[in-house]
Amino acid sequence: MPLLTLVACAGAPPVTAPVHRASDVAEAALLPTGFENGEKLRASCSRVTLRQGGVARLADVDCSFDRLTRVLKAQAGEQSAELIVGKRCHASAGGRSLWCSANVARAGRTLSFAAREAAADTSPAPSPAQVLDLDEPRPQDASQIELGFAPDPDAPERALAARSYANVAETQLPTVGLRALGEITASCEACDSGALHHALRVGAGHVGAGELSRVRCFREDDRSVCVGSALVPWSS
Repeated sequence: MPLLTLVACAGAPPVTAPVHRASDVAEAALLPTGFENGEKLRASCSRVTLRQGGVARLADVDCSFDRLTRVLKAQAGEQSAELIVGKRCHASAGGRSLWCSANVARAGRTLSFAAREAAADTSPAPSPAQVLDLDEPRPQDASQIELGFAPDPDAPERALAARSYANVAETQLPTVGLRALGEITASCEACDSGALHHALRVGAGHVGAGELSRVRCFREDDRSVCVGSALVPWSS
């Protein structure tokens, strides 16, 4: 009988720690009762503008405290944590560089199951944070994605106001009557086409486009690449 028990246990599948999305990770100013401080997390970025012929990291093009907070939460989620505490954010004197840090908070052994359930998010889905997770499941990869912009020769000379990626429509064919603004390129060594599609919309919004069309993706020099045409919005 002991031998049979040993064989049964040996054949059991290993337990895999869950990975949480950024929207599944909460934050608190102070360490709650029953939790223990864990690893220190850090994220940073430097604000840049997409320029003709230049290349910039997605993390820097879309640099904000909100993005850095999502990165911290995603990092914690990768470690199976559901809470970060003591978040601190600051900017350089000119506001170009941003930094954020926080600690992972892990539930201690004394924390009851009821308390853990009470800490869970019970709001109806999808919340804005969950929508962000659907569009960009791994915000921490933004530092590995490069964006480029090549303006169209006939594009408006004046700069257009930047807009959120959520206000950039992606279409297979360009809407009739919209002027071309230029081509947006997104590339990385190890990410999927979904991450690059999101990066294209962020880049398009950064240069003021209202539509992204004719997106095509391919491999080039061991990198995944997606290219799309940014179009001037009707309201410009």
